[in-house]
Amino acid sequence: MAARDYFKFVTPLPHPGEHLREEFLPDYGLTAGSLAKAMGLRDRTRIERLVREAQPVTPDTALRLAKVFGTTADFWMNLQAQHDLSAAAIRSRQALKAIKPVAAA
Repeated sequence: MAARDYFKFVTPLPHPGEHLREEFLPDYGLTAGSLAKAMGLRDRTRIERLVREAQPVTPDTALRLAKVFGTTADFWMNLQAQHDLSAAAIRSRQALKAIKPVAAA
């Protein structure tokens, strides 16, 4: 997605926790607790916070999710980055409009 497309967002792109909650957990028949256990975590707090969209995907979490689901860590980190960028574009819309591009010398 080109940078200019971010200026069109009204709501942020989905948080990775939404993907986890709506697609992965049901498809694999997992709960937050069972996923945390499969990921080698001591408790389910990190996963519970993630699916509530109260915590971002960290590199460690991305690596663990990738291993459990057979995806890549980049997949999870990209979901987080896209969510964060779209939210920032919405918050900073007016300030960003005032910035003029510069040309190379």
